[in-house]
Amino acid sequence: MKRLVTGVAALLLLASGGIAAAQEIRIATEGAYPPFNFTQPDGKVAGLEVDLANALCERMKRPCTVMAQEWDGIIPGLLAKKYDAIMATMNITPERAKAIGFSTPYMVVPAYFVAPAKSAIDGSPASLRGKTIGAQVSTTHSRYVEKHLGSEATLKTYDTASNLLADLKAGRIDAAITTGATASDWVKGDGGKSVKLVGQPVIDAEVFGPGIGVGLRKEDESLKQSFDEAIRAVVQDGTLARIAARYVDFSITP
Repeated sequence: MKRLVTGVAALLLLASGGIAAAQEIRIATEGAYPPFNFTQPDGKVAGLEVDLANALCERMKRPCTVMAQEWDGIIPGLLAKKYDAIMATMNITPERAKAIGFSTPYMVVPAYFVAPAKSAIDGSPASLRGKTIGAQVSTTHSRYVEKHLGSEATLKTYDTASNLLADLKAGRIDAAITTGATASDWVKGDGGKSVKLVGQPVIDAEVFGPGIGVGLRKEDESLKQSFDEAIRAVVQDGTLARIAARYVDFSITP
């Protein structure tokens, strides 16, 4: 009799939607930062992080929806509960951690400076002094320029990576800083005729933090635990590496 009662209770719980694992996870991405996230002609978002988001939700046995959200409103949107998580190549930094929580890192991607193909800029601080450098607004890249060049260079910020590239190609800025994968895509896009990678990978643990993580509301501790477990699973079984290989030619494993 006890087993029967327990079974009936479980069925009632399922019928009422009481199983938390069945709740949909709404994930925001920028949709304008290829190859990590971009918007297709049909309006759907795609890219490395979209594929990874779906793989993580599969591990968590939760349905999920990935939606586009402009970068400068992505943290306010999370806090306003427009969605439940952010996967938008967001570095885990102390400044951001004041407002939101993060999962364990799911990838590490170095930054690079990019300059016009015929430029003498080599990525060194000396070659960047007195120059106008572009970066996406409210990113670790813009913070890096502020920290390391300060008043010695002019920082110009952009709402999207595509607008940043457009100004670089048009000669309205002298150099840009972005993720290595995005920079590589820019160079490959025109065979290196208009822009080139310069210098070595840009590294600063204080600015860039330990890696890129899922942004979450601090109170959603259970969801963080679920993401952490799923991330560890896709790293260990090689799923992350297989997804990354579709988009980049280097390791992003944290």
